[in-house]
Amino acid sequence: MTATKVEVWWSSELEPRDRSWFYESKDIEYKGEARPPLWTHAPRPENRTTITVFPEMKYQEMLGIGSSMEESTVYNLARMSSIKQEEVISFLLDPVNGAGFSFVRLTLGTSDFTAQTFYSYNDLDEGETDFTMERFSIRKDIEFGIIPTVQRMLAVKPDLKFFASSWSPPAWMKTSGSLWRGELKEGKAYIDALALYYRKAIQAYKEQGIELYAITVQNEPLLEIDYPSCYMSPEQERELIIALRKELDEHQLDTKIWIFDHNFQDAWMYACPILNDKEGRTASDGIAFHDYEGEPSVMTELKAAYPDQTIHMTERSIWGVAAADRIAQYFRNWASSYNAWVTMLDSRIGKHQWVGIPDPTLLVQHADRPDEYWMTPETYMTAQFARYIQRGAWRIESNYGSHETVTNVAFLNPDGHVIVVVINQTLEEQPIRVVCEGRQFEANVPAKSVATYRFSQR
Repeated sequence: MTATKVEVWWSSELEPRDRSWFYESKDIEYKGEARPPLWTHAPRPENRTTITVFPEMKYQEMLGIGSSMEESTVYNLARMSSIKQEEVISFLLDPVNGAGFSFVRLTLGTSDFTAQTFYSYNDLDEGETDFTMERFSIRKDIEFGIIPTVQRMLAVKPDLKFFASSWSPPAWMKTSGSLWRGELKEGKAYIDALALYYRKAIQAYKEQGIELYAITVQNEPLLEIDYPSCYMSPEQERELIIALRKELDEHQLDTKIWIFDHNFQDAWMYACPILNDKEGRTASDGIAFHDYEGEPSVMTELKAAYPDQTIHMTERSIWGVAAADRIAQYFRNWASSYNAWVTMLDSRIGKHQWVGIPDPTLLVQHADRPDEYWMTPETYMTAQFARYIQRGAWRIESNYGSHETVTNVAFLNPDGHVIVVVINQTLEEQPIRVVCEGRQFEANVPAKSVATYRFSQR
């Protein structure tokens, strides 16, 4: 049997979720550097935890992994010199020496993570309406640097994909008369106006050279809170996506529509009234999830119930090797994509308008010296997935393992390489062996670390 080279990279945990990451950089032991290669050989018995991999047993096709380019990140990025801006953008997107992000979340209008006054694309004086969207404009997205930043990202990585989410319809469409709280007003006129609003947003971005792969029509539709938000029942969302699908079809736009975009806990309650309806199911392309309540297993349940729908983890920031294991669980439960929320705040935890105090972001910028920034360990651990799992890869069968030893998830890339991401949440180095298609290799995974292994399928 000819030996096959196995490439290896490690990243390690350090003080996960500790707010001190906002105040200083720290010496992280492993930051995604390549380790000495290993070599496969004929199978043999070993007293090690065994990971079995079956490339012929395929599950979901992968779309991408990344973070968000919400306005807080754009605002902080704009404070940097042009050279440093390019450095950060290149790092985020570089699949060899950087994080390797391939899929980025944008916001349609304002979100809570912004340094600006809250806005939509159709802000009117009290009592005014604009059902035909004559005053629609994405001008503020251009003025605030969001569009130029995205264009710069595409110049670095032309195959980068984006999806976008709305935090609130324009205030005049809502029962609250505000971007805060409230619901979309009842009636077909408001459904049609909001569908038109989203279609025009997709077109406006396209005119700027930015194709939106997908949108979610309402971020966290079960939440009303004192920042841009909007309660939207599943029945109302069903009517909205049907109207939006009609708009997109009539204007030859192939942007996908993902429903829900909220927590695992409420997914069944929300998805069924939409997807059990013939028109609703035809209008929907996928189901989007957040991970603040509930368990990822609900994604597998809904995939079984609605196999034509793709599954997406659209928002969650998490920390440490436990987070890496959680990402593995997302993929093991049919998620085709994963996006962290908020890429960079500054060392004074700014600027944002969320109602709480955010936990450490992937990157932190020095508030007084904007060209200085540092990475948290989560950047490198997310890159253990994003760098190596190609778009079009298939998640393949492997035994999950245990938190007492190691856990893992495996993929088959379009280029024929097998990727196995192994997570060690214990305080001790863990000896493992990986067995795949008549071959085997042994490795030791450091304590509190993530290891990625890449080798050819045959």
